Amino acid sequence: MIRTEKDFFNELADKWDEKETVTPEKYRRIIRELRITKGQKILDVGTGTGVLIPYMLEMAGTDTELFAIDYAEKMVEKVRLKNFPDNVKPLVMDIHRTNFEDDFFDRIMVNSCYPHFKDKKTALRELHRIMKPCGIVVICHPTGRKHVNHLHANTHELIAQHAVESMSELKTCVELCGFRFLKGIDKEDFFLISFTK
Repeated sequence: MIRTEKDFFNELADKWDEKETVTPEKYRRIIRELRITKGQKILDVGTGTGVLIPYMLEMAGTDTELFAIDYAEKMVEKVRLKNFPDNVKPLVMDIHRTNFEDDFFDRIMVNSCYPHFKDKKTALRELHRIMKPCGIVVICHPTGRKHVNHLHANTHELIAQHAVESMSELKTCVELCGFRFLKGIDKEDFFLISFTK
C-alpha cells in the first residue's frame, strides 16, 4: 500500500525505465551543461534507476567518481542491477542530509526530482555544503516545467502539489542559499537552471 512519497517511488521502480520518453539528445544536452572533465567527483541526486549515468560515462568515461543517490531503495536496487563500472557508486541517501564531506563534489546533477524535495532550502543548503567552490549544480526537467507540474497534479495525491516554480522564483531561492546563478532555460519542452558557489 502506498502511504508515503517514498512508497510511491519504490512502487514505480520496476517500470520506471519502460516509461522513459526523453530522447538521448536531450540527456546529452543536460550533461554538457555540467561541463564534466576527467578526474572529477560527480553527484547524481535522485538518480532513480540511473537514466543519466550512461550519458555521464559517455562524456567522462571511468576517470570520474560518480555517486548516484536516491532515497527510494528500490530505485537504487535497479541502478545496482545495471552493472555500471566500478567508478559508479549507487547509494540509498536523502539529499536533505548526506554523509559527504564539505566541499566534496565538482559537479552535481538534480534531474527530474527537485519538486519532490520536502524542504527545498534545506536540500539546497546541503548541496552548497558538499559542493566545491566553483563547482556546478544543474537542476533540470527535460520535458519542461509546465508538463512536469501538470503530470504531478494529475498522477497521485502524494505528489499533486510538487511543482517546479518559475525561473525567477528558483533563481531567488538558489541565491538565498549562497549560490551564484549561471544560466536558466525555461522553454515549453525543456527546463534547466545552473549555478555555482
